Amino acid sequence: MARWSDTVLRIGYTWTGELQDAQDISQTALLKLLTSPQRFLEPEQERAWVVRVAVNCCKDWKKSAWNRRRVPLEDAPEPAVHMPELEDSPVLRAVQALPENYRQAVYLRYYEEYSVEEIAALMGCRVQQVSTYLYRGKAKLKTMLEEVV
Repeated sequence: MARWSDTVLRIGYTWTGELQDAQDISQTALLKLLTSPQRFLEPEQERAWVVRVAVNCCKDWKKSAWNRRRVPLEDAPEPAVHMPELEDSPVLRAVQALPENYRQAVYLRYYEEYSVEEIAALMGCRVQQVSTYLYRGKAKLKTMLEEVV
């Protein structure tokens, strides 16, 4: 790896013009080098193989959908959908302070309006467990909100 990292990085930089992208390509190419069972008798054969792998990684990067669709941040259009502002309420803060299972169940039930059966499918548990999470979560919320008032 120490022998070929500079060469692969330079090849990547030549193709991309960006150091970060060249580093990504280098990582991919060197990982292929490390995991390849290929062994070479002559250093020239190894060099040719490493260069070929690096160039192929550059070609893969160039034709990747991610690379073709990306634009500089300054050129990016404004998002069509804006994230709604979540109101800062004591109830929402209390829901966020619940243990994870209770928080998920309460949020899905009362904020996203899922049924108990749908929540059970989403959380990967039984309907009875979701009912228990909701019952205990509401009890904790009641205690937490009584302390606030």
